[in-house]
Amino acid sequence: MLGKAYGIGVGPGDPKLLTVRATEILEQLKIVFYPSFGKNSIALDIARSHVRTDAKLIEMNIPLFPNEAKVAAYQNFANQIKEYLNKQVDVGVLCEGDPLFFGSFITIRDLLKESHQVKVVSGISSIMSAFVHVDDFMGQGDDSISIITAGTDEFLIRDKISTSNTTIIIKVAKHLKKIKKIATDLGLLETSMYISQIDQAHQYSDRLSMISDEVMEYFSIIIIKNHKLN
Repeated sequence: MLGKAYGIGVGPGDPKLLTVRATEILEQLKIVFYPSFGKNSIALDIARSHVRTDAKLIEMNIPLFPNEAKVAAYQNFANQIKEYLNKQVDVGVLCEGDPLFFGSFITIRDLLKESHQVKVVSGISSIMSAFVHVDDFMGQGDDSISIITAGTDEFLIRDKISTSNTTIIIKVAKHLKKIKKIATDLGLLETSMYISQIDQAHQYSDRLSMISDEVMEYFSIIIIKNHKLN
């Protein structure tokens, strides 16, 4: 029987937000892959206290660009995972937030699922955790909610904000100035919130109008509540 691959969502930053299921699986695994993307691994930092002391930790250093190098790196690590699975060894792959919500595990999953058994352990996404920190709610009743990346076409972003009670914009980084302009044009700048590094040591939040255009934080989201639809 082949081993199983577990994509383990570890949440946004606080180790206390790991699910019971995630901790149970981690305490069983002797092989754990973790993403680094060329820097310290937030995912490993979150999960470390629940990883077995005798577990083998394997870093997945994935280049963000060029795309060819990124694809090749994912294929390489998927092949390494398959080697363990073929030896009837279960493997864990850590992923920040939830594995299937813009998670790094999605590509690994797609490369494994045709030939091996893949299990996903859901995690709390930064979006689900963010609203607690800004003292607001995502939606209620028949509210419409949109989630969109900041790099999306400006017309589509404007449309989502205009037609949704709540719009959550992720992967802000270099697109902050564009989003601020859109929010200003729609008369929603002062009621929009910015929050970065959610549930991590350097978490920061404030009104979007108070955030400098020069801020370049990838792990950040903008929450726009369209009060005009209420």
